[in-house]
Amino acid sequence: MTSSIRMLLALAAVTTATATVPALSSAFTAGTVTAIAPDDALNIRKWPGANSRIIDAYLLNEPISLTGRCKNIVTNVSFRIDGSGSASWKYARMKRANVWCQVMTNDAELGWARGKYIWPE
Repeated sequence: MTSSIRMLLALAAVTTATATVPALSSAFTAGTVTAIAPDDALNIRKWPGANSRIIDAYLLNEPISLTGRCKNIVTNVSFRIDGSGSASWKYARMKRANVWCQVMTNDAELGWARGKYIWPE
């Protein structure tokens, strides 16, 4: 091997060894239960719809994990809220009529809740 090839391989090895690894990020977006009565609970349902089986419930101001996926069940249009944008901008989309957002319960079960009852962080 020529010295220039050895030099390039050595430089590539050093660069690879010293490259920074990006921090791992969560696959979930934090949220807080909002806009329900203090003596009520937000039902988490198996599927997006008021007639779906209830799998869990969260109290007012309780933290909740969002997957970032929301869906209008009338138009069948899905959208993401886990990208950039302020919490107010995300909530404006989530609180629209017929919008349900996918959540992860504390028991690690995926479910759905009405978007208007979750404030995204």
